[in-house]
Amino acid sequence: MHSLLHSLSPPFCNSFHCMGEVDRLFLFLGRSVILIIILYFILVGAKSGLMIYVYIGAAILIFLLGLLFFMWKEAHLNEIKEKTLSFRRYPKGKPLTFFFISDIHRRTIDRSILQQLKGKVDFIIIGGDLGEQGVPLQRIDYNLGLLGETAPVFFVWGNNDYELPEDKLRQLFKKHKILPLRNESYPLIPDSEPPVYLMGVDDFSKGKSDKASAFARVPSEAFKIFVSHNPFFAKKLTKGDGVSLFLSGHTHGGQIRLFNRGLYQKGGWEKQGGMMVLVSNGYGTTAVPLRLGARAETHLITIHSEE
Repeated sequence: MHSLLHSLSPPFCNSFHCMGEVDRLFLFLGRSVILIIILYFILVGAKSGLMIYVYIGAAILIFLLGLLFFMWKEAHLNEIKEKTLSFRRYPKGKPLTFFFISDIHRRTIDRSILQQLKGKVDFIIIGGDLGEQGVPLQRIDYNLGLLGETAPVFFVWGNNDYELPEDKLRQLFKKHKILPLRNESYPLIPDSEPPVYLMGVDDFSKGKSDKASAFARVPSEAFKIFVSHNPFFAKKLTKGDGVSLFLSGHTHGGQIRLFNRGLYQKGGWEKQGGMMVLVSNGYGTTAVPLRLGARAETHLITIHSEE
């Protein structure tokens, strides 16, 4: 495992990407309003009644095209969100830094993301939905190649992964040395006190997750990192299970949110009992390649002892 470097350059996001979503949306809307006002003054001087409708239609069209472009841009960001977590139970002097990416779907991973990470992360976790029906295997091969050459990679199954031929996926996993965790565990730091284990379950929505199997080889005193594509599996975990960190995706943060409302809650971090929970907005999209209010994201996570 590689050790964490204290600084990463270049910065993970430029000034536009670092703006708040509301700020960026209002910036876009403000420019649109200015454009409409300019068109209005042109409109006032129009002598023909027909031209009035032409100008109004043009203003509406420009606004809609601008909105679509904004939504497309939100869906194709290459942003890495950094998070550092400290835990009382985590072993001293054994920090880990890893990259979490979920819901890639139809996207091709931008090489610039992984260039920033190479040599600076201990491992990578793919949180499910690596692809979906209709995605060429060559694209998945390319994405796995980029990830695999960056750091050791773990994978958990998502619901859309079952739309792809499993035998072909397993061939690609073998080619790029990807380790799938299907109701299994892996000892990240087996000789620490306590040991650190990564656990992964199969897709919950398909009824394939098996909690007992995932815990079967994990010492009760271990520091546990748990990965499930579907965030609703978190409800199956109890305080007695001793999971400290839970990672998931699946919901896309609602993908398209109007007035901060969507089909699902917006992604982010929260604490559930003694467990830190991440539900990622994800990197790709489903149905349409657009987002609004739930921008595409990936995650760089560092965990260490409180002391």
